[in-house]
Amino acid sequence: MTRLTKKILSAVLAGAMVLTMGVSAFAADGDSKVAADLSAAGISKTLQVADGITGFPNEFTFSFEKKSSATAETADHPTIGPLKIPVGTQSNDEATGVKKFNEIFTDDMLGSATGFKHAGEYVYKVTETAPAASDQNGKKLEVDDAAYEVHVWVGNKADGSGLEYTAVTVEEIKGESTEKVDPTITKNENQHDISGFNFTNKYTEKIEDESGVLTVTKSITGNLADKTKKFSVTVKLTLPSTEKETTDADDVALATGSEGTLVKGEDGYTVTAALADGDMIKFKSLPAGTTFTVSETQQSPYKSKITGDVKTPDTGLVEGNRTDIEGKAPITAAGNTVSIENNREDVIPTGVIINNLPYMLMVAIAVAGVAYMQLKKRI
Repeated sequence: MTRLTKKILSAVLAGAMVLTMGVSAFAADGDSKVAADLSAAGISKTLQVADGITGFPNEFTFSFEKKSSATAETADHPTIGPLKIPVGTQSNDEATGVKKFNEIFTDDMLGSATGFKHAGEYVYKVTETAPAASDQNGKKLEVDDAAYEVHVWVGNKADGSGLEYTAVTVEEIKGESTEKVDPTITKNENQHDISGFNFTNKYTEKIEDESGVLTVTKSITGNLADKTKKFSVTVKLTLPSTEKETTDADDVALATGSEGTLVKGEDGYTVTAALADGDMIKFKSLPAGTTFTVSETQQSPYKSKITGDVKTPDTGLVEGNRTDIEGKAPITAAGNTVSIENNREDVIPTGVIINNLPYMLMVAIAVAGVAYMQLKKRI
């Protein structure tokens, strides 16, 4: 073998190694992005909605726009959709839904007159169709404007008996370029089924009522109670995760005549006010899904009783002598009230207690009667 032949052979082998490495790297990358098992991958829908809210949109529509490829013209593409995906009951401020690929690209579409007629790469642009009414009466739906390309790979079976799905790949469209996503269905942090091929919407509601969404009232009672005395009361509002970043003071609004001012915190808002008899803290606007805690700084010898009438289920509000009350369930309607009563009942230390005078007279008469009878016996 000549020196020139050896050089040529070495170059060919080196080139083959580079090509092999390139194919292997592509395959390794592709394996993590390709759905070969159509029952284990698909498109998912996430609706961010606070727990407790009802009446939110529970079905969403997606369009599949045909796009030609080197092996399949749009005329060869079967029509897909409009595809509808329902979402379930929310938990952890989230409701989700999934449609698996084998429910979209079914076996009866292979080789049929209205399905995939021949082997090739079939491409669809997938977007969400926004509902007609997305912002009305304090209810707002933010729609995901993401767009994806779905590539359906159809091949001939090795035995020549027909067509089969070989893979589905998904790419998110980002400007002039695309980025592969993994369409495999997995569990997210809330244990909901989700895919990398996902659309996320957010649904929020604002509850507004001039007469009070949440009202905290103060009363001071008792024979020696000072009705001008002020007690420090704190109302802490915890916003749902769907509202924490966007809610401002206009959404959490105090009514006219309310004591205290709003202070924004990490999870919501706090109002601290010194309340005397007849004073109140009243909210005329709150995001739906807000939870709250009302607490008071105790002052002896007053005894406090905090009670609540909250228009939500399972709040755990209990009457009794206590320093705080917690609305565990989210507020979803107006008319929630919390009452704080501070009572002071004291015994007057000197003088005649007028309330007991009749009883004292009865005892005195009884004693006098016994003494008279004993005296009469001796005579």
